[in-house]
Amino acid sequence: MPAMMTTDFSDLSRDISKNLKLFTTAAHKMWADEWKNIIDQQKTDLKINKRTRYEGPGSAGEIAESGTAIQRRIYPGNVEDCVQNDYGAEIAISYQQRRFVGKDYQFMKNVSEYLVRSMKLVYENNAANVLNNGFSSSYAGYDTKAYFASDHTHRSDSSTYSNLLSSTDMGRQALKVAFRSMAEYKMEASVPAQLMPTRLHHSTEDLWTVPELLKTVQDPESANNTINVLKSEYNIKPNLNHYITDTDSYYIDAQNPSRVMMIDLPTEYSSYMQDNNKDLIEQGWCSQGTMFFEQANCFASQGG
Repeated sequence: MPAMMTTDFSDLSRDISKNLKLFTTAAHKMWADEWKNIIDQQKTDLKINKRTRYEGPGSAGEIAESGTAIQRRIYPGNVEDCVQNDYGAEIAISYQQRRFVGKDYQFMKNVSEYLVRSMKLVYENNAANVLNNGFSSSYAGYDTKAYFASDHTHRSDSSTYSNLLSSTDMGRQALKVAFRSMAEYKMEASVPAQLMPTRLHHSTEDLWTVPELLKTVQDPESANNTINVLKSEYNIKPNLNHYITDTDSYYIDAQNPSRVMMIDLPTEYSSYMQDNNKDLIEQGWCSQGTMFFEQANCFASQGG
């Protein structure tokens, strides 16, 4: 995190600003970052960043004696765009407040925590909303479909595919069907994508269910002492996220990324004096955007 900028203010502002710098730095490290577990991150310099998929025929043909290779063309796949926005938060400390809180470190600690928490929520909500809005056609991708849909289209051959799972509660059978759907997914020209589930994102609704499914040695839904295949054969990492709004939903990532947060400006904090009323302003700001792509690398269900 960049150091906070300070200026030479009158009265107690300069000392207060220095103390706030220390508390803000500490608070920024204290609050956990859940968003890093559900979305990749990439830096950008405001150039147009796009994710492009190239779709083409599935295999080369056999070359007969004196024959020539079959020519193939490259088809541009769906192109997803990312829109970046600026976010900011300010907390004003008046002259009267500065007179009485110059040595009140608890007050300054609270101000710093409020400011940091506001900026942290930008990341948490933006990252989680890629999933929260994933079932809505109002947030469609290039193929005019939601992130999770049953009729995504490959541009090269117009074949369709689905990354939308049945609306069933989290459970052994639901994950069995999900894993099989991922394993059977085919790219254009019916080429197997070889998807493997790697991470399971869920909300507080399945706080107890997920550890039972993934970590118990015996099958948690059988009295016959059969092994738990989810534990013995798969290395699935569970991830509880507190910002998933649809508490019944769950999301299964494959081995390749499927969404990213483009960060032009990481969170920075600064102080300045407002000219009209001499308020000391503690400010935080950042610039970022999110996008999804390669939709088949994440399967999701809205739950039961």
